[in-house]
Amino acid sequence: MSLRACHNSTKIHVETASFLVVRLGDSYVALPADGVRGILTQDEAGHEQAVTAAGTIYQPVDLAERLSVVADLSGLESRTVLYSTGHSHGAIRVAQVVGLTDVEPKDCLPLPLQFQRDERNWFGGMMLYQDQLVLILNPSWALGELADVVPASVGQSERMVAATSKAVGGSC
Repeated sequence: MSLRACHNSTKIHVETASFLVVRLGDSYVALPADGVRGILTQDEAGHEQAVTAAGTIYQPVDLAERLSVVADLSGLESRTVLYSTGHSHGAIRVAQVVGLTDVEPKDCLPLPLQFQRDERNWFGGMMLYQDQLVLILNPSWALGELADVVPASVGQSERMVAATSKAVGGSC
């Protein structure tokens, strides 16, 4: 019997994490796609402080301000992403919705050592998307759930980072 006659094909199922990539100014960030509840144009979102969709009130989230990024949110590509963590619901204005992507764990990178302080709670990792470096947002931080957290002890911080990493797919 030759080796050609005995060919077994095996498919390996690789788990992926889905992300919505958005642009704020020159910065690209990603939100875990499972929390996206809708994407609205400026006209659909209106000019109210909060957006109500399907009976849920989404509070405005100024992500550009939270990240200290200069972003023109009045352009034609500007959108409002309706996002929910289950606990909080936010209407996040972005300059552009770039796309939806599935990422394999091997393509998710941890934050570099330069990220040593609060930003470890802001981001769960990073990845490349269309030749752009994209920071993966921690949705709880993005919606302000972690804004009022008092400084934690070292043990609490480690548990929070571990929980945050699991929430966004490991280091991704």
